[in-house]
Amino acid sequence: MQIDLFMEFAAPAFAEKSDAQVFEEGLSLARAADRAGFGAVWLAEHHFLEEYSLSSVPEMLLTAIARETESIELGFGIIPLPIHDPVRVAERLATLDLLSNGRVQWGVGRGVTRTELSGFGVATHSTREMFQDRLATLRDILRAGQYVRNDETFELQPRPRQGLDRGWMAAVSPDSYDLAAKLGLDVMAGPFKPWQMVKADLKRYRRLDPEGRTSFTLAAYCEDDHRAARARAERGLVWAFRKILEITRPLMERRLEGYEHYRNLGWLTPLFAKVLTLPVLESMGLAVVGDPDHLRKKLVELQASGLSRVSLVIGGGDLRAADMTRSVELMAREVLPHVGRAAAPASAPETVSA
Repeated sequence: MQIDLFMEFAAPAFAEKSDAQVFEEGLSLARAADRAGFGAVWLAEHHFLEEYSLSSVPEMLLTAIARETESIELGFGIIPLPIHDPVRVAERLATLDLLSNGRVQWGVGRGVTRTELSGFGVATHSTREMFQDRLATLRDILRAGQYVRNDETFELQPRPRQGLDRGWMAAVSPDSYDLAAKLGLDVMAGPFKPWQMVKADLKRYRRLDPEGRTSFTLAAYCEDDHRAARARAERGLVWAFRKILEITRPLMERRLEGYEHYRNLGWLTPLFAKVLTLPVLESMGLAVVGDPDHLRKKLVELQASGLSRVSLVIGGGDLRAADMTRSVELMAREVLPHVGRAAAPASAPETVSA
């Protein structure tokens, strides 16, 4: 099982960070993960979500990361296809893949917030069909390196490398896992419902596609002192999950066409609103925070489930660069060797501001 890094570039107001600082700290964390032997750094794509994410153009951030790292894979997690032209997506993937010497991974989905879809003039009831049509076009272009419009053939420049058409699909509902297996896509599961529910979905997916890869994202933070780690990380993580609840609430509380499964998760809304704490998040399998032994036990459990990869979100946006970097370095020494591919730091730890 590979251990990856997942970044939203969150900017909670109480953290008192400038947008520039959020970007610089994210780049610093990506460099630390590269030195530590993490498998990939995945960047979310979000639009118009105040404080929750500054990652509206992940291809630019990933290009910056590509030029400052050596081996870590560069993941789009995920590209909301209903708001994108698949030709432009293919061009960006092929270009970044060339710049990074073949390190690009990509995932796609429909998008899960009404705010973002509305901002681009996309109706929720149309996203399923748009997603499947644009995904088919994207993969055809990546395979062939060209596309046809009005009986005229257009060649992509640069040409995509062979194999770039294999990607990941974000999945929440059981139907989406079935669709990923049908399409021959690997599956990315995010922290939108408890791990035990995700685990059941992944088991079903593997029956349908035994060769498919699987990934799960959860929040994490590690220090030598167990209590100190939990005290330092809890505020930001609770804030982050409350934001997830806030931005997905319209899908959970209304039966929007095309997003019926979110309505089935509506029971989470009162739970998160009233009793959301770090212990609650951990009991649901959505976070793991503490000393190295605590993280080892959780990640070994996830490894035993058959996951191909686990993506860790380091904190909730309020931690300083020095704290996040130390956490990643500690995990590289004390946690990753027990559960995933890890390498000793290639150089002395980078000096970062607190």
